[in-house]
Amino acid sequence: MNKINPVIILFLILIFAVSCNKEIPETIINKSNSLNDESTTYRNLGDEQWHLGNYQEALNYFTKAYKKVKASGDEKETATLLNNLGLVHWRLENNTAAMECYTESAALAEKNGMTRLLGLTHTNRALILKEQRNFDAAFTQNNEAIRLFREIDQPKDLAVAYNNQGQIYRYSGAYDEALKFYLLSLEECEKINNKEGKAIAYQNLSNIYAKQGNKKEALNAARKCLELSYLVKSKVRISEGLEELSHNYDLFKMPDSALYYFKKHNEVEKSIMKANQSKILSQYQANLGIEVKNLRIKNLQNEKKITNDRVIFIGACAIIVLLISAFFIYRYLSVIKFRKKQLELELENSKQLIQIKEEDLKTYIIDLTHKNNIISQLQEPDKEVKDIDYDVSELLEQKIITDDGWDKFKKRFAEIYPDFFSKIKKSGIPVTEAEVRILVLMTLKLNGNEMANTLGISPQSVRACKMRLKKKLQLSNYESVETYLQNIFS
Repeated sequence: MNKINPVIILFLILIFAVSCNKEIPETIINKSNSLNDESTTYRNLGDEQWHLGNYQEALNYFTKAYKKVKASGDEKETATLLNNLGLVHWRLENNTAAMECYTESAALAEKNGMTRLLGLTHTNRALILKEQRNFDAAFTQNNEAIRLFREIDQPKDLAVAYNNQGQIYRYSGAYDEALKFYLLSLEECEKINNKEGKAIAYQNLSNIYAKQGNKKEALNAARKCLELSYLVKSKVRISEGLEELSHNYDLFKMPDSALYYFKKHNEVEKSIMKANQSKILSQYQANLGIEVKNLRIKNLQNEKKITNDRVIFIGACAIIVLLISAFFIYRYLSVIKFRKKQLELELENSKQLIQIKEEDLKTYIIDLTHKNNIISQLQEPDKEVKDIDYDVSELLEQKIITDDGWDKFKKRFAEIYPDFFSKIKKSGIPVTEAEVRILVLMTLKLNGNEMANTLGISPQSVRACKMRLKKKLQLSNYESVETYLQNIFS
């Protein structure tokens, strides 16, 4: 081996010299282009997962894209990706990480003259501060966003900022001010005929009018929201518009109309769930295809490299050529084998996930059918009059988790946190069984989507339950549900 080592070193020096003279500029260019292509691919995949609501997958792809762009030194693209990462962290309820991303993105945006992105980071930070009930800081951030969007004349972004300003006022209980900014948002949307933006503005206006007891304006705004939602063909907007109408009719003691729109809302939610299942399946298949394509590209690149190496090694002794070739072939085959195992594992995980989602969908359909049967019974005038309040309560109390399963789960939970349920009783706050379940899942650090999947309800229902619980706790001088839980475990 000692006699062979100098020969190997000599040939390696020759390879390095030739590569430096002929191939390094092309390699640098190819590497740079490869980084840009990969970051774009990851970013597109992240956008797709974001729109599907798969926020953890979106986070994985955006993180990969961020690392690629960071390595390339492109500060503008880095700033954009940091803002995207902040949005994903916010959806995953990691507000600390989201604020860090927004702050870093804002610094790069200001440095590179990206005024619009800077305004977006101010708006996004304002939303988090609003949720934390830090209204003064939220107004400071959002007012700066409004100033920037006015400065660059961006009606669409300005409409969003006005809408967020209204949200901050609404959360702080200043309904008149909230109404003023919702109307300003609607005015900006009218300038560019942004139908979806107008639908959102009308939905918020309906909510404020309802809180003020203005039945006529509340119902008119909700109907306009639903009409615009159908025009833009957005199932999410349609679902929220139907829910707003149902809520308003219920608020103004019109149960028949409330039930009608509630049923329509459930039908749209069902179609959204089916569509998302299909999109997720297609996305997994597309991702596998991309991975296979990347393997083929790497294979071609490796073959090109081997071909260039063979030209350089002309004149070398056969033993050294065989040794080096064997080394690269073994490494190449090892990478392929390892990647193949990874793909097989990912495919298996994808199949398992699809199977689980299908079971969830079946359970959801069964539950929805039961709910619709109850609604039909309530709407049939020929049937004997029953206790309507009892039937509606039964409808609202339907859950995926059975009483037997919940009892077993409570026993296991009590073994870990023995004083949890007793302290809730001692607190004297009238917490319902559904709210106790939300408290248990929050203790286990589940996010909104995970709670919805566990309880077999929609994320909107989880948020509604959390809001009712929060209002109930605030009457007992608790600022938030988290504060109440901290008191339970203190």
